[in-house]
Amino acid sequence: MKSIDINQMQFKELAKTISKSSGRKGLHLEDNDLKFLISKTNEFLAGLKRIVITDRKHVSNDGYFVLDISTKGIRLLKSRSVSRYEYLFVFETNEFKLNDRAIDVSFLDQFLVFIDHISNELPSGKYEVIEER
Repeated sequence: MKSIDINQMQFKELAKTISKSSGRKGLHLEDNDLKFLISKTNEFLAGLKRIVITDRKHVSNDGYFVLDISTKGIRLLKSRSVSRYEYLFVFETNEFKLNDRAIDVSFLDQFLVFIDHISNELPSGKYEVIEER
C-alpha cells in the first residue's frame, strides 16, 4: 500500500478561493477550482476508484469517522452517540452538503479542520485505509 498524503489534495488552498455564494445551490467551486480539485483527487487516487480512511475499528467514546475520497466526490461521516454529521461534496453537481442540505461557506472551516486532523494523524497507523480498484 502506498503512503497516503491527504494534503496533496490542497483543500486549504482551494478554501481560499471558494465562492461565497449561497442560495439554492449553496457552497460551490468556480469552474477552474472544480477542475483543479478533480485533477488533484485523480492524482491522489492514482488509478484507484476510491480510498476510504476510517477509525471505525478503533471506536472510542468519541465515536468514529469515515472519509471516502472517490472519483465521484468526497464524503466525510462523523458519528457520535448523540450526533451524526455527513459532509458531502459531489463533483458532478458541484454541491457541498451537510446532512443532505446545501450549506454555505461558514461550514467549510469545521470540515477542513477535521480533514487536517485526519491528515496529521494518518501516519500514526491508527486509521484503517481501504483502497478500491
